[in-house]
Amino acid sequence: METLIDALKIRWSINVRGRASVEVAKKALEERGYTVVEEEVKLTINNLQVGEVDIIAKGKEGEQYAVEVKAGSASPSEVKQAYVNALILGAKPMIVARHVPESSRSLADTLGVEVIELRDLFVIDEDELYLIVKTAVEDALLELLSGFCSVKSDHELRILEAIAESESLEKASEQLRLSKEEIEKMLGKLRAAGLLPSLSGYRRLKKYSKVVTSISKYIKKREINNEIIT
Repeated sequence: METLIDALKIRWSINVRGRASVEVAKKALEERGYTVVEEEVKLTINNLQVGEVDIIAKGKEGEQYAVEVKAGSASPSEVKQAYVNALILGAKPMIVARHVPESSRSLADTLGVEVIELRDLFVIDEDELYLIVKTAVEDALLELLSGFCSVKSDHELRILEAIAESESLEKASEQLRLSKEEIEKMLGKLRAAGLLPSLSGYRRLKKYSKVVTSISKYIKKREINNEIIT
């Protein structure tokens, strides 16, 4: 139970931070005359998901923007990602962040990525805050439950078990007898398949893996027992 609560806390904190940032970005865009059209747009190439755009917005003249939202500072690599995502969608690139360092701003100018920097905190009223928290909790539960339901193969379980039992990615790689690069590639595939959320830090990834593997094993055990009974 404690591990489950820890995992929910992780997803809750990530989702609240992300949702709050998106709400602030939407408010900033609307104040500047943009219209928010869509959120969390999946990017696909050859029927494979390759990324996600936080916001699709329209400018005053109807031009479409693919908007990347960053809760903190926008790095040059994130500016490049905003550019690539917009290219895939055939839209203009934009990045909204709390801070944009000079290196990132210089790259954005070169690539034609529009920048909105939010140095001042926006005031969010009580109703908006309630909606942010409610949405984050719902997202955390749905994402966690989708992980339980999606882990079906023994290969996927072995990867998550190794992460759950190891103190580092290197140790997990050793347990699986794979290189660090190979296991990182596998984790990327699991994220693309929706089996793993984007978690910052190995400690969070380990806790999440513990919950998913424990409940997946329990579900499989129940299924086997039911088959024996019937």
